[in-house]
Amino acid sequence: MATCSTSALVVPSTPAPGIRLLSLNRPEKRNALSQDVIRCLLTELQNASADPEVFSIILTGNGPFFCAGADLNDIAGLDEAGARASRYLEDLCNGFKSVNKPIVAAVNGPALGGGFEIALMSDIIIAAQPAYFVLPETKIGLIPGAGGTQRLTAAIGKYRAMSCILLAQPMTSEEAQTAGLVANVVGPDALIQTCVDMASRFTADNKQTIAFAKRAVCRADDLCRDDRFERDLYYTAFGTAEKKRGVDDFLAARRKKA
Repeated sequence: MATCSTSALVVPSTPAPGIRLLSLNRPEKRNALSQDVIRCLLTELQNASADPEVFSIILTGNGPFFCAGADLNDIAGLDEAGARASRYLEDLCNGFKSVNKPIVAAVNGPALGGGFEIALMSDIIIAAQPAYFVLPETKIGLIPGAGGTQRLTAAIGKYRAMSCILLAQPMTSEEAQTAGLVANVVGPDALIQTCVDMASRFTADNKQTIAFAKRAVCRADDLCRDDRFERDLYYTAFGTAEKKRGVDDFLAARRKKA
């Protein structure tokens, strides 16, 4: 089984037989996706996918946030060449794609930017009532780069997606359910148990059928998307003055508040 030197950043547990619960565990940073977090998440996903005793995976966040997206301290100094060389987006997308078991996103709180995108990479989204979803990248001179423009458009349609992406307009969990993005909205205290109850329906008796069905649906999704085109534009944005100004201003404002 693969291990991660900073595995405390993603904590695995077994809430019920056959279920692996992965908790993003960086609450002091709102579970932001540093490169270490991404590496640990991919390691734990690979471990769960390879474990014959695991039939489904639940992904959630520790603390009040699901995930605040990319850690801007990690990317603030990157130019276009550095962003392209990092390959963290390719690794993240490919890592989720390689998992042959259902992934249920238990969105316990705000899912911002890359946090929203990893929920979109999951197979089923269940959200707590306080949760909301937003792609804020255009406010800091970037665009979604981990499939957000592609998956969100496929899920809720071009025009609703445009308002979410171009205007960084948030969606409440209830609005996301109405739009067809979220399967169910529950109270915060019921979230994990609701996800466990759903995930428990995937068992040894139907694991092969579920794997085939997941591959078929993901294939249909792949045919509707062009992630490489999105990533190319995302990396290109790193070379713009808008990105440098936007990220620098955001981090300066955060430091001022601290």
